[in-house]
Amino acid sequence: MTTILAIGATGQVGRVVVDEALQRGLEVRAVTRNAAGARRSLADGAEILEAAATDAHSLRSLLQDVDAVVLTHGTDNDGRGGATFYDVVRAVIGALGDGATHISLMTTMNASHSSRNTGYEFVEWKRRAERLVRASGHPYTIVRPGWFGYQGPGDRQIDLRQGDLVTGQPGVDRRHIAQVLLEGALNPSGARRTVEVFSKAGAPVTDFEALFAATRADEAGALDGVLDTHNVPLTQEPQRVQDDLARLRK
Repeated sequence: MTTILAIGATGQVGRVVVDEALQRGLEVRAVTRNAAGARRSLADGAEILEAAATDAHSLRSLLQDVDAVVLTHGTDNDGRGGATFYDVVRAVIGALGDGATHISLMTTMNASHSSRNTGYEFVEWKRRAERLVRASGHPYTIVRPGWFGYQGPGDRQIDLRQGDLVTGQPGVDRRHIAQVLLEGALNPSGARRTVEVFSKAGAPVTDFEALFAATRADEAGALDGVLDTHNVPLTQEPQRVQDDLARLRK
């Protein structure tokens, strides 16, 4: 049986990830800072594990025999103290070490852009976390969702795009985000993909291998998405990010 570790499991998308994973017959471990609260909000069948997601040592034992890690945690406070999005991803990669565990990471639209263009500093830390995942050597699927819940009533089909070029308020069903995160780990063509996900009119996707196969894989060894065009030079990243990436790329 495939086992996933969900970090951010009690969030808007994380709860749906747990539900979708259980529907697929997967074994689910959900990491939380508050086990009692998680039991009230998550579907029955998930194993609840209480741990600090930024502590690589604590995470190491939880990752034993895990096939995929799904990260849907989120914060807009990155770079301003406290536990950050980047630090969670860094800790997970450190805890995993070498191996073939798949990483499915939810970030955001415009993650490849500088905050000088977006106005949101937290987006910079999403990009930096993406770069860590690409440099880690693990198979991965990076998912940049549209606006949660802004989809139309007939938008039942997943719409994958690449290049980080979408502007405005394109909507996405949370269930579609969860499905892409999970199926990216379950299907061979989901590996080494960076995709934006939206919802559009049409029949629900049933062949996820074909869905991912219609996209392009990131270049081996690259730090950025294959079709991204607004890439920030590595020399403009904070020194600690450059150091983290250098260690991973040795």
